[in-house]
Order: sequence, then C-alpha cells, then structure tokens
Amino acid sequence: MTTLASDTETTPWPTEPTPDLLTRISQARAKGVAWLRDRIADDGRPEGAETANSWWRAPWALCVGGAPDAAAAMMGWAEREALTDEGDLRPGPYDAPGGTSPVYHLSPLAIASWLLGRYDTATSINTTLARFQNPDTGGAYDLRDFAQDPLEDNLKTAQLGFSALVTGDRHTADGAHRWLNRNLADQPDLPHRLFTSRRGDTLVTHFPDETAFLRVVDFRAPRQAYFHPGIAAAFLAGYAQQTSDASALRLGREYLALTTGGTEEQYDDPTSVQICKFGWGAAAMLTADPDGGHLPWTVRMGEWFVQRQRHDGAWAPSSFATPRPGMLDLYWKTAEHVMELSYIEHALRSTSAGTTSA
Repeated sequence: MTTLASDTETTPWPTEPTPDLLTRISQARAKGVAWLRDRIADDGRPEGAETANSWWRAPWALCVGGAPDAAAAMMGWAEREALTDEGDLRPGPYDAPGGTSPVYHLSPLAIASWLLGRYDTATSINTTLARFQNPDTGGAYDLRDFAQDPLEDNLKTAQLGFSALVTGDRHTADGAHRWLNRNLADQPDLPHRLFTSRRGDTLVTHFPDETAFLRVVDFRAPRQAYFHPGIAAAFLAGYAQQTSDASALRLGREYLALTTGGTEEQYDDPTSVQICKFGWGAAAMLTADPDGGHLPWTVRMGEWFVQRQRHDGAWAPSSFATPRPGMLDLYWKTAEHVMELSYIEHALRSTSAGTTSA
C-alpha cells in the first residue's frame, strides 16, 4: 500500500491498473456514498442544510456513484425547499456564499436533474445559469452582482461548460470552449503559472496578495489551487466527444500538461487535496483520448483518492486551509471526491487494461 510522503520523499505512485486497485477504488467510492447517504433525511434533506449549502454536488455524486435513489430524494427536497421556480438558489443558507455567482452550485444540480430525468428542473436551472455567462467571451461571471465587477473565472466557466454538455446546451458549451481557449492563449508565463481570471478580453494578472490563491496557480510551488487544469480538461474532453473537435483534445492535453509538469507536492503534500480535479480531468481525457498517455495519471489519481480517504468513508478539505473540518466541510468534500473517483473508476473499467492482472 502506498503511504503519504513527507515533504522530502517521493511517493511510488502506481501507473498501471490492477484488479486490486480497481477493487479498492470501488470500495472507497461505496464507502463515500454510504457516508453521504447516512446524512440524508427521509425527505431528502441533507444534514446541515439549514446552516449552509454544502450539499450542492451531492446529488450528482450520488447519481454517478451508484445511489440514484438518494440523489432523487435530495433533488426532490431541493425543488421544494432550496430552488426558486426560476431555477435559482433561494436566499439564505441555500445560496452560494460570499456574494459569488451561483454557477458553481447550480451547475451540478442541473447535471443531477438531467441524469434523473427531471428535465423541467434542469431547464429552469439552465435558464438562470445563462444569465451568468458573458455572451461575448463565453466566460462565467464570478460574482452574483457582476454588473459591479464583471470578473470571469476558470473554475466556474469549466463547470458551466460541463453541465451544458450533459444537458445538451451546445451554445453555452461553445462559449466555455471559446473562453478556455482564449485564456490559455493569453498566458504570459506558461508552463509555470496559470492566471485563472479575466475581465472581458483582459487577462487578470494584477491582484491583491490576499486573492492570489484564487487568481494564479504556480505549478512549481506548494499549496496552490492545482484544480484549475483538471476541470478545464474534464470539460474539453467531453466537448471534443460531442463535437468531434480535435482542437479541444489538444487544448485538454495542454491544460493537463501544466499539472503533469508541476511539482510532486501536488500529490504528496499531506496537507493539500487541491489536485483532486486533475483525476477527473485525466479520466475524462483517457475516455476521449485513449492513446494520449492519460492512463498512468488516471491510475495514480485513483490511488491518491484511496489513500486520502478517512476510515469512516469521508474525505476532508486541505488541512492547510481547514485544519479542523466540521461536518459541513466533510460533506462537500466527500461529495466532490465521490464524483471524481466515480469518473476515474468508469474510465479505468472501460479500458481493456483495467481488467487485466498486473
């Protein structure tokens, strides 16, 4: 079994899928699903919903993780209690925090609704999401009051693009592809740093130190927001599959190369789980681009998720940012990792190598 390394060691990550690894991935995914299910009331209400929205990704995670019944119960509760008739989040504890736009929270709910056949809910959510996409650039606005500051963000744009793929919204997906292509082309310091925000046609490269974690990723440094290339690649892989656009696959490879060329601390730092979306992106690219060299990275990340899971089945956020996680912290992170690990498992099981012995 692989163990987490110290700052001065390198973890011997696996590069080939084996039956044992697939079994452990499956067991970790099932334990995570069970942990989430245990915190859903009979009426679908997730624990802690009266305090904050830590549940937004759980219905999607439960769908792809093997518990669509629990996902349906939660979406039914959300339709009754947490969503407006227009498909937005109700104010208060159900809304996205800190004045941010609801894109990152609503997009997973649109995905879950579509997967569950709740097409009216998905359509109403998509109507709200469309208000938060810049029609000129294709980027997703970072703030709910984007008229005050029209900042656009890589994380929200790629997430919006992914739900557009699932729900068949080609116009929105085209915009997200356009934004991700332009943003990478405008970067001044690749492969070392990725600037993740724009205002219209302008890349944001100057910002206060206190917002640097959100605005730039230095792949040579520890404790960065390493997830940005992974979510971009997850969308681009699906976009290439739907459109047969080979340039989207090339763009996905370029995004993932920022991670694969970066510091090993992305994987080995026991205080950080910021690499998690790279696993999703690598798995999506493996499915869309099976000869692109993504298999070893997908295998590595499958092992990474298994190793980072707590004994009770939950996953915790990065301890450098959240040293004492509470239930709400564990809930959103476990839902995220169940979703990501499920896509890794799907990708590995669909490869011929995924069923062979070591």
